[in-house]
Amino acid sequence: MELDELKAGWAELDRRLDRIEAAVVVSGRRRGVKSELRALVAWQLIQLIAGLMLAVAAGSFWVDHRAQPSLLVTGVLLHLYGVAMIVAAVRTLVLVARVDEASPVLTLQARIADLRAWRIREGRWFGVVGCFMWVAMVIWAFGLLGVDVVAANPAFVGLQLLTAVVCLGVFIVVSRLDGKPEGSAVRRAQERLDEIERFRLG
Repeated sequence: MELDELKAGWAELDRRLDRIEAAVVVSGRRRGVKSELRALVAWQLIQLIAGLMLAVAAGSFWVDHRAQPSLLVTGVLLHLYGVAMIVAAVRTLVLVARVDEASPVLTLQARIADLRAWRIREGRWFGVVGCFMWVAMVIWAFGLLGVDVVAANPAFVGLQLLTAVVCLGVFIVVSRLDGKPEGSAVRRAQERLDEIERFRLG
């Protein structure tokens, strides 16, 4: 009887050790989820600063060129683009901040899913708009040199717009072929969560 009790005690101890080991492994992997997003945070801070600089510079530009319609429109578009960069970066940083490694796995998965969905929408929006925004950048650059290139050489601007349409077509094709458009940082965080889920269920 004492031998049976001893065996039962050892079996229970083994089960407890297995649970402790599993908890330690899952905890360690959870801590890795947030660390995978550090690069994304760094890039969003850069985007935030760049957006602020663009919004200020473009805002000053269109205010100074209110009498020239093409430069006014160009400045306003770039100003709004800078604001969009700021809003997008702040939104991403807020979603990253909501990723709490101490949360239950299902909650953590939901937060990563929200971040992934936002990154996909953001990437598509900036991809489409960016195909044309660089044309505005060219017009802006000439404007800073004192040249209204739209009025001076409309054929040149038309060619740039045609190139932008081609760029949009390429972007659409590449987007359809890209199976992981959310970005590498979010993808690695999701893979870390998938590892946790497999370990938990296995």
